Amino acid sequence: MMRKAFYFPGQGSQYVGMGKTLCENSKIASDVFAEASDALSFDLKKLCFESDQANLTLTQNAQPAILTTSVAMFRVLMDRHMIKPDLMAGHSLGEITALTCAGAIDFADAVRIVRKRGELMQEAVAPEAGCMVSVLTRDVEKLEHICHSVTQSNELVSISNYNSRTQTVISGHRKAVDKVVTLLNEEGLKSVYLNVSAPFHCGIMQPVATLFEEELNKYRFTNFTIPVLSNVTAKPYLGSEDIIPNLTAQIYTPVRWVDCMLYAKKYMIQYGVEVGPGHVLKNLMNNIFGDTPIFAYDHTNDIEKLEKHIQNTAIPFLSRSLGIFAATRNNNWDSEQYQRGVIEPYSKLSALQSEIENEGRIATEDEMQQAITMLLTMFKTKQTSREEQIARLKELFRDSNTETIFEHFDYNAI
Repeated sequence: MMRKAFYFPGQGSQYVGMGKTLCENSKIASDVFAEASDALSFDLKKLCFESDQANLTLTQNAQPAILTTSVAMFRVLMDRHMIKPDLMAGHSLGEITALTCAGAIDFADAVRIVRKRGELMQEAVAPEAGCMVSVLTRDVEKLEHICHSVTQSNELVSISNYNSRTQTVISGHRKAVDKVVTLLNEEGLKSVYLNVSAPFHCGIMQPVATLFEEELNKYRFTNFTIPVLSNVTAKPYLGSEDIIPNLTAQIYTPVRWVDCMLYAKKYMIQYGVEVGPGHVLKNLMNNIFGDTPIFAYDHTNDIEKLEKHIQNTAIPFLSRSLGIFAATRNNNWDSEQYQRGVIEPYSKLSALQSEIENEGRIATEDEMQQAITMLLTMFKTKQTSREEQIARLKELFRDSNTETIFEHFDYNAI
């Protein structure tokens, strides 16, 4: 089984024109933008496609724009490629996108939530009074020490993003950040001011957290369909009850992206898809685990590579079904029943698989349904427990990348 993760980018990934090609080629994507526009009562397509970079970068604009673009890509990806992720994570704002795509937050609600989140963040500090800087260093402890030495009661600066092995972001009042940058220059360390309009994930945002918590309490959240990692804990949400406390804390605490990717590695994720504008997270992953392939869905070349990867890693449905036939333990020693319920269905399925291979094609949905019927006959004959039957079928759908096709399979009928 090839475990896969979807990763959603945060603020800073926005660019004028994002989502335009997607909408031109997909009604699904266009409908997502229309739904977001209705929720916000203004034309989000116009903002994304025709605005200037300065206006799009304003926090209250960038956040709903990035979330909408990412959700549109997610829905197109699920429709066209029929792959279901085993894990999802989002960087800062992207965490709310991940929660939305996991079914925990209604999309229209999510658009309103991030619009308000952006407004609160923007209002927390006067324009140009705060900023964020990306620092290229492996010595995080030294960077923490420099930030601590510069911080005063009215001039705060701290680490806001643990992004990769070589990139860490600091955030705070501009004067304090500028002092840190000066000290970094003296040490010969490279730093870059980021294209954001407010200092996120630092103590300046503490008052915003209280206001954002009040906003979140206006909404209803539901159960997850896919596990989602929290930036705060670097572990999966246990349930919808974690949403308000985690998203509130995320406002003023660092994004633990490296730890999130470490969790994904331990979770045996073998490849990932960046779902949203740009390829920032793909670049970060290359500096964390270079052996884990990441495909940026905003780029045509990566989409083509993803399609080939899916084809090369998915086990053909009938081949996997035959494997389950052989691997399922037998608890019935009546030879006549075994012949009818196991040997004969296996022979038919094997012949069908050979026919499909000779024709150089994949199984149709009807042929897949035939295979499932034969599997259920085999389970019944071998007296397989209901729990094992369900587990085996889920393995089949995962390993053959057909989870989307069979997402409404009725396990209760077993």
